[in-house]
Amino acid sequence: MKYINEFLKHFSKVPAFSARDAELFLTYIGSSKKYPKRFLQNMLVGNKIFRLAKGEYTVHRNSEVIGFAFSPFYYGLAYALSYYNVLEERANPVIITTRSVRSGVRKSMGINISVFKLPKRMFFGYIMVKGESFYYPVSDLEKTFLDLVYFDISLRNDTLRRLVDRLDQKKLKEYLVRSPLWLKNRVEELYERTLHANFR
Repeated sequence: MKYINEFLKHFSKVPAFSARDAELFLTYIGSSKKYPKRFLQNMLVGNKIFRLAKGEYTVHRNSEVIGFAFSPFYYGLAYALSYYNVLEERANPVIITTRSVRSGVRKSMGINISVFKLPKRMFFGYIMVKGESFYYPVSDLEKTFLDLVYFDISLRNDTLRRLVDRLDQKKLKEYLVRSPLWLKNRVEELYERTLHANFR
């Protein structure tokens, strides 16, 4: 099939690309305007590219890149807790995005992923970490705590205590200043209750 090598070389440099990106590149290197759709289908069938979400693809056989189909995004909640070893079990990707997408569980690259939509004003509190091929964003512990409360997700008492014990109080206070009042009140209440609880 024509253009494969050029295509793979070009798109291996990025974690994800859209059908529109592929169309623009293929027509730029000489394909007809009708060819890109068939090209992508053939590449999918041949396992040379992988579908991440509607109209979004990757050439990388690595679940770390799934979130890039929902940019701007960061990995958070259970995935972040697993990354920081607050949760012992490995978690599937949990994607926090500001894009207008349907929240919930879906399949991508053969695994279940979770997608949560967050307002732009709450899109902060993440760091870039080194993956196999790319750096990708993961919420820090303080923002993960906020997001758990924001999305009304409960943890086991022992897991919650482990998380709270590792939080940076100064950073948490800075994040609460940027948060809506209802969230600030709930976070402070849960934080204090967890610190003073005698979990058995």
